[in-house]
Amino acid sequence: METSSNSQDQFVGFPFYIFISLLLGTLAVFATLALLESSPLFTAVLYAVLFAVHIGMYWFNLKQVQNTKWWFFYYPAQTILIIVLVALSYNTNFGTTILGSLGICMIGESLGYWGNTKRSLFLGLFYFALIVVLLYFLVGSSQLWIAITNLLINGGFIVLFMVVLNQQLAERQRAVELAETLESANAKLAAYAAKIESLTLQNERQRMARELHDTLAQGVAGLVLQLEAVKAHLGANRSERASAIIEQALTRARSTLAESRAAIDDLRAAPVNLSESIRERVERFKQATGIPCEAEISVNENQLPAETINHALNILDELLTNIARHAQATQTYMKWNIQNKNLELEVRDNGKGFNVKQESKGHYGLIGMHERARLTGGMLSVESGAGGTCVQFIVGMS
Repeated sequence: METSSNSQDQFVGFPFYIFISLLLGTLAVFATLALLESSPLFTAVLYAVLFAVHIGMYWFNLKQVQNTKWWFFYYPAQTILIIVLVALSYNTNFGTTILGSLGICMIGESLGYWGNTKRSLFLGLFYFALIVVLLYFLVGSSQLWIAITNLLINGGFIVLFMVVLNQQLAERQRAVELAETLESANAKLAAYAAKIESLTLQNERQRMARELHDTLAQGVAGLVLQLEAVKAHLGANRSERASAIIEQALTRARSTLAESRAAIDDLRAAPVNLSESIRERVERFKQATGIPCEAEISVNENQLPAETINHALNILDELLTNIARHAQATQTYMKWNIQNKNLELEVRDNGKGFNVKQESKGHYGLIGMHERARLTGGMLSVESGAGGTCVQFIVGMS
């Protein structure tokens, strides 16, 4: 139902109906007294009763306006009462005044209930046309334009007042709705902010977990492998070989310490000489494990962000560490290819392989590699079986 707001319904309730009751009641008293002088008593009493019914229907309409079936009775009934009341007061001096007042009150009521809408416009035009027709019979064609002019002057102010007031009420209602919308939006923003804060904290925890794993865990794991190699060489009286590995271990320890500090300070940057950094990783792997590693490195016009390079290097470190600790391989292959904004990293071994679908709490390295691939917008694929393992990390940003 296209009613106006509840606040507007309250406005057109008691204040408006008290006003029209006082106005029409006063006119009814004077018109009835005039009828007593020129008409039989029955006519005057009937006139007073019909006027009272007309006023009473205004008040009854206050509670029934939302009943659409009531409209089909109310407006025709009020229209008939207006015609009868004007006809009964035809021989008095109050005919035109009664007609104008009754018509303006009906127009004002429609504006009060329906606001500045097509429905109130239709009702207003209907009652204005009714007034013009009845005025024609009351004053004749010679005085019609004068009567209409007086009606527009006297009643136009009330109609204009109602139109302006409706506009203000509509603006106030829009302001209230806007305030409610803003309040709801603020509540949603607060909820989103809390959610973002929670996600940020979660992402930061995941980032720190990756950094600690890729610096401290991998560094310590590499040192353990090198120390185990030293122990083996010392046991076989190969002191020179053991001394060389110790030097490498010291270099690795210093590098791990530097990387750990950089991770804490979040100041990591891509190496200046990327190819040399990759070869150093491969050489450390071969020296610590004794496993041959064929390396194919091609860096052509590197245009990748430093963050992407760091993620790729950490993935390479994790793969080499996993081969050294778990694969039991005798041969490995590593390919690192960068072409502008495209990177392809592939690491293969001929080890015992593992079940890729099997998940356990200890697979932090695999989880970290997948997270790094997601953060860079790349793709990480892992294939493993009895013949070995192949891992590919591809980033295509062109």
